[in-house]
Amino acid sequence: MNAAPRNAAPPSTLPTHPASVAVAPPARMPSRPVTGIPTSAPPQSSPPAPLYVPAPERYPAIDPPESDDAKTARDERRQKKRKPRRVRSRPPKEQKDRQAVHELELREIAGHLTFTRNDVTAWYHLPDIQWAFRADKERTSILLGIAAQYAALGGYRLHMRRTNRPYPAVGWARRMAALTPHPVPDVRGAPSWSDHLEAGQRRLHATSLAEGEVYLGVVFQRRTMREQMVETLNALRKRGSGNAERARLEQLVGRFDEVLGAFGMQARPATSKQVEWLIHRSVALCMPPPPALSPAEAGGWETGDLLAFTEHTMRYRSPYGSTVKLLSRIGDEHVERHVAVLTFGRMEELSIPERHEPWLHFHEQLPWPMELSSRVDVLGQGDALRSLEHKLLTIRSQQRDYHEHEMDAPPELERLAQRALDISDEMSTGLDLDAARVHGWHRIAVSGRTEEECLKRVRALTDHYRSMRITLNHPRDQLRLLDEFIPGQPVANTGYLRRMPAKYFAASIPQAAAAIGDRRGPIIGETCGTSHRPVMWDPHYATEVRERSGLTVFVAEPGGGKSTLMGGIAYLAARRGVQCTILDPSGPLARLATMPELAPYSKVYNLTRGEPGTLAPYGLIPTPRREHFASDESGTAEWNSAVAAARAERKALATDICMMLLPPQIQRERSSPILLQRAARQVEPEESATLDDLVATVATFGEEGAELAETLGDVRDMPLSRLFFGRSTAQYGQDEAVLTIITMAGLALPDLSIDREFWQLEERMALPMLHLATAFTTRRAYGRAMSDRKLVALDETHFLAGWGSGRALFTRLARDSRKWNIAALAASQNPVDILGLDVQNLVSTVFVGRIAEDPEIAAQALRMLGVQRGIGYENTLAQLSVADTQNDQRLGYREFVMRDVDGRVQKFRADLAYVAGLLEHLDTTADPLGDVGRNSGQEGDAR
Repeated sequence: MNAAPRNAAPPSTLPTHPASVAVAPPARMPSRPVTGIPTSAPPQSSPPAPLYVPAPERYPAIDPPESDDAKTARDERRQKKRKPRRVRSRPPKEQKDRQAVHELELREIAGHLTFTRNDVTAWYHLPDIQWAFRADKERTSILLGIAAQYAALGGYRLHMRRTNRPYPAVGWARRMAALTPHPVPDVRGAPSWSDHLEAGQRRLHATSLAEGEVYLGVVFQRRTMREQMVETLNALRKRGSGNAERARLEQLVGRFDEVLGAFGMQARPATSKQVEWLIHRSVALCMPPPPALSPAEAGGWETGDLLAFTEHTMRYRSPYGSTVKLLSRIGDEHVERHVAVLTFGRMEELSIPERHEPWLHFHEQLPWPMELSSRVDVLGQGDALRSLEHKLLTIRSQQRDYHEHEMDAPPELERLAQRALDISDEMSTGLDLDAARVHGWHRIAVSGRTEEECLKRVRALTDHYRSMRITLNHPRDQLRLLDEFIPGQPVANTGYLRRMPAKYFAASIPQAAAAIGDRRGPIIGETCGTSHRPVMWDPHYATEVRERSGLTVFVAEPGGGKSTLMGGIAYLAARRGVQCTILDPSGPLARLATMPELAPYSKVYNLTRGEPGTLAPYGLIPTPRREHFASDESGTAEWNSAVAAARAERKALATDICMMLLPPQIQRERSSPILLQRAARQVEPEESATLDDLVATVATFGEEGAELAETLGDVRDMPLSRLFFGRSTAQYGQDEAVLTIITMAGLALPDLSIDREFWQLEERMALPMLHLATAFTTRRAYGRAMSDRKLVALDETHFLAGWGSGRALFTRLARDSRKWNIAALAASQNPVDILGLDVQNLVSTVFVGRIAEDPEIAAQALRMLGVQRGIGYENTLAQLSVADTQNDQRLGYREFVMRDVDGRVQKFRADLAYVAGLLEHLDTTADPLGDVGRNSGQEGDAR
């Protein structure tokens, strides 16, 4: 091919010349053939281009034009002959949505039932069981009841889960504020009521006070292929399992409700919120709890909804790691934890309840929360016997092997064979409870913020269980072991299978608890027995909720902390606006009135230095108010009766005081009580009357009356007698003092074994003073409406128990505390002081501190606690608040054994340090050197 000349034009992008394009023939052409069109000769520089010549084509002849009517008729004929054609619309090609990845075996949740592809599990919540300070007979009865319930579940697999719920500090503060409608007004420069609540919440957050919750799942139904197909079809229709399947399960569920709800476990079907909480805590094991649960009230969860449990938690493991790292997104924060799962290995037989604690509750003694998971199969008598016979045949086969090789078989084989024969005989001839056996796996999860912290806790837990002769193993494949805690997940592996009687598994008691108190009152400490739980106590919980007596008793030897604890409780009540009256003969509790937040609302009456008329007898008896009674006729009659009783009580009190003030010789005269009673009838018994009016009236009764009035006049001039004569300026019924403290420091009490003629003058004045002090306390307690909260604290009860007026006050408070909403607190060094007043059946709450000197006194204290005596609990009281003999520092805490209004008994450590300055004001220990002595002692320890 020749090259193009230099001056040739470039290739054109325009359309091709028309001569080289095939052109369609026109619509109407003549019927002759079409010839080619001649073209000019091509230039010599290029070969001639071929021409396109269309092939000859014969066109049809042209018909004559058709009329419009003919066209219309032709179109109508064609339209009649034409059949309608069905138009098929093709849908657009379907695009499959991406399926979610389900990490759990669960497929559905319906109420307390969880469904997987193969089985169904019913979940039950087990309430706490009080284990401490119970007699062995009671514990054994509980264990046998639980074992019988396990035996009744023969043939089923159980999943026991113990998880933790952080104590709701915010909820406690809100409830506390709601139950305190009128706290004392805030004082400038002193902690406010809000500061007080914040301090309590910080106290709860400072320690890991988590509450244990135990759930039991019963895998009770293998699902058929038909049920699985129905579930698959229902999933496409956005529905759950079939109604027929649920109806068939109702009978089984009702049976388990009956078995597990009996004495022993006393289980109840778990609510939908509890099941949701359990799965959340199982997926995010040992992580902080979710901030809130689902707001939906319906208890059903479909397959797609279950992603909410796994979306926020990621798990990481290294190839040879000892822990699994969990990372959760909680709100806007990411929380990291390292978790290790231990499994229970070889264990010796334990003597429960005689010597050992429940073996699945023993970990609660450590100060950090842990999680438990047990998967067990309950074998009936037939299955257990077959398994035992298989083991026996294995032992005999090994013995024959030794015999064939002419070797001595180890003696352990013969012992095992004999043990198997004994168990087989027990199972064959005993009850179903004796024949039931439990085979399963028991895991415990330990967590830490770092891997080092987690492994350190693992070592501590392993050593802790070694003291019970139980081996904890740290196996491999931690991620699969972690999955075992999640409901519905399979067992990781069959290693470390534990075989035991049903009684032995029942003795694990994972639901054993140490809770005590009412959970609504102020914080007074935390339990220090088998676990750590906060102790809240409201003195008015017994009267307002349980409808019991409000009498509370504090017993401890000197230095046991009873006065400090009682004073702290009175402070916490006064902080809430409760009218408090403290009768403290020795006087140290008067320092509470100097607390900045209570100083404007407190008043101290020192009877040995009081103002004239402080104990005026007529003014101490309150006049009942009409508004305190019903508005109907019966209320009016009751009010009139109460007014008459108050007037009679004033007369009797004034007469008794005058008789006490007289010398013994004049008291024995026949005319003295007659003249005083005649004068008391003539003096109008109103609150404004005084003893001076009574003496003036006696003086008008002739010569004997004048002599008696002169004697009383001489007594009136004595220093201590000024409290009884004259009119008091205090308005006892209308005073605004929230906290009132009555002291009698330095008062010399007479010896009742000595005749009154040999009493000194001060001792003779002490009797009417004590008598009127109790009347003053009565005025404070009964001067308000019956429904108002009131608190009366009596320290040194033995000081009052020796006198008739003191015993009368104590008995009256014990009997009337429920009706008048009075929290009566009484402290004494000897429980006999309380038991001697015959009010044992009226005591609702008891606090017992250290009692180590006399076993008889300890036995009486146990009687008040309602604890069995003579089985070793006396030594428990002697071990309370034991100081370290290796240093000379004061013990910074006090321990008590408490019995609450519900009868629960538990040891706890009093803790009021979260209230700034309270312990300093309540400290009754002598410290002549002050802070200098304490600091020097600390420096000596440091050196």
